[in-house]
Amino acid sequence: MARPLSPEKRDALLQSATQAVADQGVMATTSSIARGAGVAEGTLFTYFENKEVLFQEVYLHLKQSLADTVMPDYPHDADYRQRMEHVFQRYVGWGLANAAGRVAVARLAASGQLLDETRAQGMEAFLAIPRMMEDGVRDGVLVDAPVAFLSSVIEHIADTTIEYVDKFPKEAERHRQLGFRVLWRAITS
Repeated sequence: MARPLSPEKRDALLQSATQAVADQGVMATTSSIARGAGVAEGTLFTYFENKEVLFQEVYLHLKQSLADTVMPDYPHDADYRQRMEHVFQRYVGWGLANAAGRVAVARLAASGQLLDETRAQGMEAFLAIPRMMEDGVRDGVLVDAPVAFLSSVIEHIADTTIEYVDKFPKEAERHRQLGFRVLWRAITS
């Protein structure tokens, strides 16, 4: 009879893979990931069929972590500015608390290794956000641009904000507010 899988070992492998992808991108080796998790390389393959499956799971794990930060208390009935500020500030907070995770998500997204189904599954928890942006474009509040373009602008300004908060922690609140003001001006009509 096979021993039951340990959630702790699985989590350790996901954490190690997150750090490895943040540091080395998709060239990270399974041996270095296993070593970082404190397990034998064969153990990694007990939990994940191969490196590609592991990377899909890392991406989904990180997207769920982000959703757990951004989506609770999402103000569905608030105006566009309030909803966008909620998303922006929660994303910045998550990025500050999860530096390796933020980099790993970006590297995985740009790697060409994610399956379309994985990307779609990773976005399921966030569907209210692109809907809000589509409505904002339709209502003339947001610039007439594809949601993917607006999302990219938002992500880049949020990433810049995170970098400045990291460099100048004493001015964190100022940079977070400045980042949102710049964002709002960039995406509104």
